[in-house]
Amino acid sequence: MDEDVIVENDGFVIFPAVSGGGALVRRSQIAGARANGANGAILYAKCGPSIYTTATVPQIARFLNAEMADIRHD
Repeated sequence: MDEDVIVENDGFVIFPAVSGGGALVRRSQIAGARANGANGAILYAKCGPSIYTTATVPQIARFLNAEMADIRHD
């Protein structure tokens, strides 16, 4: 898939769930995410609900084409 299409596409995405199936989310409605232990991550939607997924934060970041912060400890 072309990366330009991924960045510009505001379509729906299905994130996998532990219980099977998944959550259908519009790409532009994802506000953020955080790790949820070894079980995946919690996605935060702009409209409010938390979405629990088996996808990891690095997997979500790659999917959303996020940049890695260059943080160095002095």
